[in-house]
Amino acid sequence: MAFLLLLHEKMRLRRQVNKLTLKQLQYGNRLDRMTKNISRVQKMYSSKQAQLQKMAQMMQSQATVFFQNAMGLGMQNQAFNPYNYGAGGGVTSFVLNQMGGLLANTKGKMPDGVDSDGKPKYKDIAGGMDDRIAQQMLQEYMQGTLKAQYEKDANNNIDTSKIKGYGSSGQFTADQYQVFTSAMSQAQMNQSQAQSMCQQMSQNYQNNISIWLEAAESQLEAEQDAALAPLEMEQTDMELEKESIETQLTYAKERLQNIEQACSEGIKDSAPKFGLG
Repeated sequence: MAFLLLLHEKMRLRRQVNKLTLKQLQYGNRLDRMTKNISRVQKMYSSKQAQLQKMAQMMQSQATVFFQNAMGLGMQNQAFNPYNYGAGGGVTSFVLNQMGGLLANTKGKMPDGVDSDGKPKYKDIAGGMDDRIAQQMLQEYMQGTLKAQYEKDANNNIDTSKIKGYGSSGQFTADQYQVFTSAMSQAQMNQSQAQSMCQQMSQNYQNNISIWLEAAESQLEAEQDAALAPLEMEQTDMELEKESIETQLTYAKERLQNIEQACSEGIKDSAPKFGLG
């Protein structure tokens, strides 16, 4: 009777071991799939974060280009040629536009000190100043020929104390030269101020973009946590269940081994000894 009970327990434990082994494999497969799902979600949000950072960088670059073009310092309709190695390396569109306005505002007049009341006086620019003359002088400036031309003495030697004019052949008057160079100096100074302003605007925008990016990344991180939370909770439950199954399986295998050993000994004890005992 005891042997039959042992045999019944052995069969029951074997079925239990088989069931627990199957569950162990099933939970292992489910954990693998869950791990892959979590990895896919993490990769998706990592990709979103990378795209967010690239977008922020692109917007910063585009803003800088926008500010530069808006102030006449960018590549849009740019007159400056970086491959021009002439005198001064050419001039930018900003300087050209500034000079155009400054020279047009002279209306053929230039400062000539102050009167007895301290008010500024003006005189006509010798030789005049219009768009044609301004263009000619600009061309000479870019060629490096807008400089003083001196008179020659009786011996055909250059007399540096006597300037006959300015330009390649001295065709421009001292007044024209003074007005042109003054406008050039003012335009270049205005350009430096515009560059500083543009850099400040770009820096302010970059600071704001950094704040925006930080907020967007925080929001994205919160979305990722919300998406991962149920998956990770389910993964934890699966791992706990798998550990429980493994513990039960280990215990069932130990009991099965003991029962099998007891059955084996019972078989030996019940075998006929034919008078040998």
